Amino acid sequence: MIKVKVETPGQVVRFSAATDKLYSKVEGIYVSLPKDESHYNTTIELRIAENEVFPEGFETRLLATNQSASPNERFMMFDNDELVEAAGSIIEGRFSDGGYTDGIVFPYTANIYLKLKNVQ
Repeated sequence: MIKVKVETPGQVVRFSAATDKLYSKVEGIYVSLPKDESHYNTTIELRIAENEVFPEGFETRLLATNQSASPNERFMMFDNDELVEAAGSIIEGRFSDGGYTDGIVFPYTANIYLKLKNVQ
């Protein structure tokens, strides 16, 4: 999990991390924000192992589900031929808060979950 702390409305936060070396592929991704309204106009840009996964301006609401979905159903899954290299790969990204403030308390933390797996 990658935690991104957002201090103010409209803030752009750069982040970086590394995937777990024990897993070979990234199978899926899920973005969790404290309120559904936090996704309004909020975007993410993501690169793993220098490969673009989500381009600038990709809306986080496309990577989110409601809380009634089971944990494994919350992930946006990559096709088998699209699996992204893990194995300690560098993750770089930019999270841009949409600036919507109605009912949203700042600061908040965006959680980015990666579903990892080993492929033989």
